[in-house]
Amino acid sequence: MSPRPGRIVVSSLLVSLVAAGFAGGAGADSLHPTDDLPVLQIGKATVLFAQVSEPIQAKLTAMQKQYDAKLRDLALNDARARSAFLEAEFNKSLGDRVLSLEAGAKNTTPEALLQTVKPDPVTDPQMHAFYDSQSVQIGQPFETVAPQLRQYLDNEAAKAARRQFIDGLRRQYAAFVTWEPLREQVDPIGPRRGPDAAPVTIVEFSDFECPFCGRFTPELQRVLAAYPKQVRLVFRNYPLRSIHPNAEKAAEAGVCAKLQGKFWEMHDVMFAEQNALSVGALKEKAKRLGLDSAAFNKCLDGGEGVSAVQTDGETGEQLGLGSTPISFINGRFMSGALSFDEVSEIVDDELRRVTARKSRR
Repeated sequence: MSPRPGRIVVSSLLVSLVAAGFAGGAGADSLHPTDDLPVLQIGKATVLFAQVSEPIQAKLTAMQKQYDAKLRDLALNDARARSAFLEAEFNKSLGDRVLSLEAGAKNTTPEALLQTVKPDPVTDPQMHAFYDSQSVQIGQPFETVAPQLRQYLDNEAAKAARRQFIDGLRRQYAAFVTWEPLREQVDPIGPRRGPDAAPVTIVEFSDFECPFCGRFTPELQRVLAAYPKQVRLVFRNYPLRSIHPNAEKAAEAGVCAKLQGKFWEMHDVMFAEQNALSVGALKEKAKRLGLDSAAFNKCLDGGEGVSAVQTDGETGEQLGLGSTPISFINGRFMSGALSFDEVSEIVDDELRRVTARKSRR
């Protein structure tokens, strides 16, 4: 996730204040004036802080809240970055070790062993299927992007083949990371797919107008299909209003559709048709899906979904979210449009951890 504006500035400012002796050092008392402190002089008249403090104190309180929020975001992102780094390094170390074990067993080198891993060639139907799923985001004819598309899919296939090979070695040698990653408390409130008793919960913060969210949606659908009893998905709105002008109303449309028991139908069609999210287009989608048009239109025009969207937005802000999609898999922070393989790797790890915890009871 990209840092939000102001975070680095706040950090630098704090360092500067400490260096200057203001953060708990010389001059600190002057930054916290008492009511009897003289602050103004007009001729022979002295004005105390108590006489001017009311409007100033309100502004100071607002500044403190902003400052606290920025420090919270800095701490959150630092913790997330450290956790992600450690997890990646531990997994790399584990992969290198099982690869060395296998190379030793076969009297070869790890490099030579990896050269034997050959992905299946990408087929034309696979290229067309990928293009069709991303055509809105790509925005160019298939023929124009076909060479770059093939190169991208070839690279992805090679990475997937290597990952599958290493995963197989990890299973073969019963090797896994025991270190516990950072987990955050995120309430699974909102529309859901999958069983309530599923051992793995994915809470997704998403924006219906976000192209990366549109790319991520089919990957999550694949995850749900692959783990029908093990995974549940909870959707939470996080419209990025400043860059996606239709996202707010689209989020409200989802709430209005939920009131008629058709959230996921509306969810799927909005992501499939991200270039048509005006109020008129949203109403047309509701009619096409068989919703009660009069009730849906009244809900959307009357802002009946605003409160639910705001609740999700406030939660996202408290979590320091600055982009979409953001997912929490059993509380583990994941940023961006992850692939099916990337999500399933985390799901498999969570399932293993759940099983291990049960065996220790």
